[in-house]
Amino acid sequence: MKVDPLELRRVLGRFATGVTVVTSRIGEQTRGITVNSFTSVSLDPPIVLICIDHSARTYRFLPDAGIFAVNVLNEAQLPICEIFARRLAENPDDELANVPYHEGVTGAPLIDGAIAHIECRIVGKHEVGDHAIFLGEVVAATPVQEAPPLLFFRGGFPRLERSESG
Repeated sequence: MKVDPLELRRVLGRFATGVTVVTSRIGEQTRGITVNSFTSVSLDPPIVLICIDHSARTYRFLPDAGIFAVNVLNEAQLPICEIFARRLAENPDDELANVPYHEGVTGAPLIDGAIAHIECRIVGKHEVGDHAIFLGEVVAATPVQEAPPLLFFRGGFPRLERSESG
């Protein structure tokens, strides 16, 4: 039995995820892509993975760059999420031109205001269906600020309810 891709997307959308923007750089060229397929793989050695669609420009860019940063967005950064999810960057060669950022130890752009940055060196790439899994060895991990995360659930961006104790 074949699963309908649209139905599968609706079902998978019921799994709440955090929202990240994965960034990279080659010289003066920057790339960013909104990613919610991100997870920790190993603590020793420290490895994370991201999944990138074959049709994304970042898919072809990352192997040449050799590095990427995972920027964990806070709930006020929905406009930044949308820039990279909807491909709204004005300059395709410098996709972060209108996004405040600073350079990390790997040279990857780190988005200002994110709640955490994870900088990686690519150590593996596996083709699976219409995506590639990129494995990154973590070379720097920085909790930046305490702020509510940007969440994705059922096609929307719900907010965490605050308890009186937290």
